[in-house]
Amino acid sequence: MTLPSLPSLLLGKQYIGIEHFSLNNEEKMAILLVEKKKEELIITKKDRLTHSETLPEKWDKTLPFFLVINTSQVIQKEVQGIDASDDKLLHKVFPNTNWEEFYFEIWRFKTKSIVAISRKNYIEEILSNYNKQRISIAGISLGIGSIAEIINYSDREELFTNYQTISKSEESPIIQTNTKIADTIFNINGLEVQNTHLLPFAGILRLLLNGTANTGNLINYSQQLHEKYNQKSFFSKGIKLMIGILLTILLVNFLLFSHYFKLAAETSENLLLSKYSFEEVIKTKQRILAKEQKVNNVVAMTASQSSLVINEISKRIPSSILLTELVYHPLDKKIKSEEPILTQEKTITLSGTTINNIAFTHWVESLERLKWMKQVVITHFGKNDLNETEFSIKLILK
Repeated sequence: MTLPSLPSLLLGKQYIGIEHFSLNNEEKMAILLVEKKKEELIITKKDRLTHSETLPEKWDKTLPFFLVINTSQVIQKEVQGIDASDDKLLHKVFPNTNWEEFYFEIWRFKTKSIVAISRKNYIEEILSNYNKQRISIAGISLGIGSIAEIINYSDREELFTNYQTISKSEESPIIQTNTKIADTIFNINGLEVQNTHLLPFAGILRLLLNGTANTGNLINYSQQLHEKYNQKSFFSKGIKLMIGILLTILLVNFLLFSHYFKLAAETSENLLLSKYSFEEVIKTKQRILAKEQKVNNVVAMTASQSSLVINEISKRIPSSILLTELVYHPLDKKIKSEEPILTQEKTITLSGTTINNIAFTHWVESLERLKWMKQVVITHFGKNDLNETEFSIKLILK
């Protein structure tokens, strides 16, 4: 893929050509919008209207404009000869003329030349009016001079403007005035262009080519306008580009900051969770150690058979249950003086708290399945003042 050149980037993809012309003593304008798509030029909008000091709002004033001045204020004459010296050709046609006051453009054929002139103050007044509308003129041409850019792209012997006939034959007058020209379509290198907008299209083509074989001080002035437009476009698009780059950098920084801030937050959260989990593990170990200690104490204090029974019970205690009391052969009643101490034979009482009711139920069921277990009775199950689930169980052995 070929990268676009800097001039192409500065001009953009859309261009407007305007012709100021005089027809039947009335000033008119022909306006043409051309767009470049996939290296092809396409006419997307055109209009012809009575001259107005203000361009209609439907035309985009930010685009580059090429101006063709072809009014009665422009004098065009043919002269024999194609002398390389502009001064000699001008002297033949307009002798004794103060050229400090005029712009001129010369179009050379094989044996003839077309010389178009107009007063500088007239042209500068038109440009000033466009400047007040914030319209940038990127190129300018006098009379039919811009036709030089497209004449070789048409196989027609005659080309027509809004009121002129241009002949390729130098044996007859090259330019003739005709106010009753019928609308004609010309095929310019595959693109159909109406004669009413032939000059604006030719001007746009000159703008894109950024050069012409025509000479004159107007050509030099037109080149200055082109360079001025490029500088303005470069500054404008450069500012937008820099702002775009700056916003992109800020956006990337924001996204990176958000990403790493989120990672930092997640890391902090994970650390807190890890710390909490570590503390829970320690507490669980402490509970397990406490339970083991209680079991060991019970084992140490009971006979071998009771040790086996209690050991089987303790092995099945889930981590969600905290056993606070285990009594083997609990007292049948409170000890009183001068009364015998009575215990409940083959009975074990358990008390504690649970944080998982389902685990508690499974634990009770597992006790019931022990081969030496006769009956398991839940004597108490409910919340205490601390909103903990308390339980008491009586185990009756076979």
